[in-house]
Amino acid sequence: MRKLLLFAVLLCNAGAVLADNTMADLFAGKTRLVFLGLDFTQAKYVGGAGFTDPAAIQNQHMVSWNNLIEMEPKKFSLQKAFNLNDDRYVSKVGDMVKLNKSVNVAENITETEHTITEDQAKKSVAKYDLSETDGVGLVYVVESLSKTAERMSAWVTFIDLKTKKVLYTERVEGKAGGFGFRNYWAGGVYKINQEIDSKLYKKWSKSFKG
Repeated sequence: MRKLLLFAVLLCNAGAVLADNTMADLFAGKTRLVFLGLDFTQAKYVGGAGFTDPAAIQNQHMVSWNNLIEMEPKKFSLQKAFNLNDDRYVSKVGDMVKLNKSVNVAENITETEHTITEDQAKKSVAKYDLSETDGVGLVYVVESLSKTAERMSAWVTFIDLKTKKVLYTERVEGKAGGFGFRNYWAGGVYKINQEIDSKLYKKWSKSFKG
């Protein structure tokens, strides 16, 4: 009898370890959120006059925009927006920095507004090689940086890090703004974060209430 009870306990524990992460878990504070940063592999840069140095964008700015998420947490952290304790939130952008090295910015400068579909955003995630495997990952699959519209658009995408399954994705825009090229587009990231904090978190938490 004692052996049967021990087996049952071990089986339950194994089930807990193997259980997938869900959006309901995230909004109930039962799993951690990992902010993975910005994926530029499908991004277009709209308005050529605003993107005159593609090499700098590719080799410098894309790295910097991601690194700001870790280096300036007071401005770019999503911990407060998701009402998470310290042990339930972390930002780890290294995988996106590595991924973005494959991007050719010069080939993606255009005068035409650019959109990607939900399925295209999900296909990006399927190609990820993630070092983080615990919790829910959050990545911004960037659609465009539009100098014409003065906005950054991205698919805000939640991932079960254990399985790489996309749990939810939604297209969000953020108005660019700031002094200098780096800060101007970092302003778009900040505004997307603000949109989550002021509106989307409340909507999502109701939708995914456990």
